[in-house]
Amino acid sequence: MNEARRALGRRIRRQADACCRLGSPLYARLLEQVARDVETGGPSWKVLQGHDLPPGSSPALRLMGAIHRIVLEGRAPGLARYYPTAAGEAPASVTDAAWGELRAVIEKHSAEIRRRMRDPVQTNEVGRAAALVGGFAMVAATTRLPLRVLEIGASAGLNLRFDNFAYEIDGRLLVDPASPVRFRGVYEAGSPPLDVSMRVVERQGCDIHPLDPTTEEARLRLLSYVWPDQVERVRMLEGALEVARRVPADVEKQSAAPWLRDRSHAKDAEPRPFCFTRSSPST
Repeated sequence: MNEARRALGRRIRRQADACCRLGSPLYARLLEQVARDVETGGPSWKVLQGHDLPPGSSPALRLMGAIHRIVLEGRAPGLARYYPTAAGEAPASVTDAAWGELRAVIEKHSAEIRRRMRDPVQTNEVGRAAALVGGFAMVAATTRLPLRVLEIGASAGLNLRFDNFAYEIDGRLLVDPASPVRFRGVYEAGSPPLDVSMRVVERQGCDIHPLDPTTEEARLRLLSYVWPDQVERVRMLEGALEVARRVPADVEKQSAAPWLRDRSHAKDAEPRPFCFTRSSPST
């Protein structure tokens, strides 16, 4: 085995371990098989070798996202049987059949997968809103002013719509009880003061590669990077995309420093507190 294959196999196994810790046994097991395939010079190696990815990028996540996209588009029915996002059922253990289907997709769609791997991983983790809303509520309660919400690395800007989600406190759904995005049982000790009025008058974000969440292309892109056996994350994302279709937010194609500088110097006749939020970097 040459050193390049050995090194890449180690990187993929680290990602498999992370998937296991973070609640995706399906990806953990499939990536173990991908690592072995890389080390033996199989089709996974042929797809992954030679990519000049930015430092910190995860070739494993880019690979699995490209494959998931093919599954979501209905072009891999054999593999779809093991993906809950495609009405399949994740196996208790990855059988030779499941790995065989994944390997077949890699072989059949190798050129497309290599092309899609040039795109950065796009995640817009809606679950972060359950933590962010407490800070926004405290700002609103303290200032009694409308909110101006800004987000850097916003992706599709879904968390800019945080006030259109529902949050369960003491058995009650607060903020927007009719929302398709509902956080239940997420507060273990104490709860944010969500009985305050929060009026958002501005929702703006920036991202180097922004997505328009009202389009089918963005929907597929975002879903492809959600791990397919994490059904609750998928449900939250689908609900947030529904909210985005009726609640506008502006996400510009721009890097953080100049974008924030322009907004911090903006003249505004009405006082409004800034609320900053930051999404995780693309990988």
